[in-house]
This record gives sequence, C-alpha cells and structure tokens, in this order.
Amino acid sequence: MSKLMFFDFLCDGCKQQFEDMVKPEEHQALCPNCHAVGQRIISSVRIDRSAIALTAGASPESIAHFDRIHQQQRKIEEKSYAEHRSYSSLSGR
Repeated sequence: MSKLMFFDFLCDGCKQQFEDMVKPEEHQALCPNCHAVGQRIISSVRIDRSAIALTAGASPESIAHFDRIHQQQRKIEEKSYAEHRSYSSLSGR
C-alpha cells in the first residue's frame, strides 16, 4: 500500500491550482472547484512547519499552523469518505 502525499495540480477545466493528497504514482486529481481532471504540476519548496510544531519549544504560531492544517485535512478526508466511502478524491474512477 502506497503512502498518500500532498501534490499540487492544475485543473484542465477552470485552470485553478489546487492541492490534493494522492499516492505518489497518481498524476491526476479531481478539481474541487469544477470537478474536472487536474494534472499534477511541479510544486515549490515548502517548509515543514508541522515537524517544527512537534519539537520541544515550538512557537505558538507553529503549533497553531499545525492545528489549522490538521483540521483542514480532516474535513477534506471526512467529505471524501462521506461522498465516496473512501479517503481518496479519485475513488469514483
């Protein structure tokens, strides 16, 4: 079983950039805006603030960021599960 990771995508329909959690071998995801297929694009470098938040002496800002991202991802996963009985956004395909 592959680990899920965040990747950036560009929608073929509305041209909106979005982020989704998919397996590394998947190169497409459904756009949350128009539900057209989006193609994976090269992402900019990111600082892993989640890892910083889990270290001793983490700043309140890092901890708040970690909590916010965790809550957002949980809502995405709960919505996907409610709609498709799966945590993947591509489960209907």
